[in-house]
Amino acid sequence: MAKVQEIVARALRLIQVQDARQPVKAVDMQTGISAMNAMIGRWEANGLSLGWAPVANPSDDMPCPPEAEEAIAANLAITLAPEYGTDVSPVVAAMAARGMSDLRADVKAANPLLPDRGVLSYGYDTRTDRWY
Repeated sequence: MAKVQEIVARALRLIQVQDARQPVKAVDMQTGISAMNAMIGRWEANGLSLGWAPVANPSDDMPCPPEAEEAIAANLAITLAPEYGTDVSPVVAAMAARGMSDLRADVKAANPLLPDRGVLSYGYDTRTDRWY
């Protein structure tokens, strides 16, 4: 399981504002954590349930399934790019789109909508003056 700091650092590297050999500055880490909480909070509100709990500490474990980490990092890179005045490469954009598609498929597979065959029909029969 990845740490919050690993995902934020990766997102910053994907938009080429972070050198892999340098630690992430505290202000950049807090910016990334805030953006990640907001981004995934929106995903959860839109029905993309990952079991997310907001994070505050860079050393916290990521509160999501490991298979969601790549999609989170790529989408966080897209979210952060305007704040750093940079553009996202087509490779990162494709990674983010593919990751979101995979996450949606995972959520749909875990929560299939099955037809409810037990639904009853209700109405009023005027011939018999009765509800059914």
